[in-house]
Amino acid sequence: MAEPFMLRLLTPDKSIYEDKVEALIVPGSKGELGVLAGHTKFITDLVPGCLRYVRAGQTERMAISGGFAEVYSGGATVLADSLERPGEIDVERAKRSKQEVAQALANRAELDPAEVRRLEARLARAENRLKLAGQQ
Repeated sequence: MAEPFMLRLLTPDKSIYEDKVEALIVPGSKGELGVLAGHTKFITDLVPGCLRYVRAGQTERMAISGGFAEVYSGGATVLADSLERPGEIDVERAKRSKQEVAQALANRAELDPAEVRRLEARLARAENRLKLAGQQ
């Protein structure tokens, strides 16, 4: 078993998790990043994807919509826009969001580039939720 380290998972609303883990895997903008105890310090931005951590040999998964991760001596902190466990995901809402965005993006040429980026980010979040909930 790997040496444990402290993990804090925070959103703007609340603390989701604060305890020791053996490993952390986060979706960074340059790919997935794995963290074990004693990892080199770093800060990175996060993208929509699956955040995973291992505690007592069991892997826990959460949908993350983006944010930042900081790895430091003795631990890691994830500051997420949102975090959801698979059972907390509102599948119907995610499906509706995906459909609405797809319809809006059908007229991509008429949209402002900033609006296209916003819609693409919303689509990524919806698809991530559906994937983690086993609906895609």
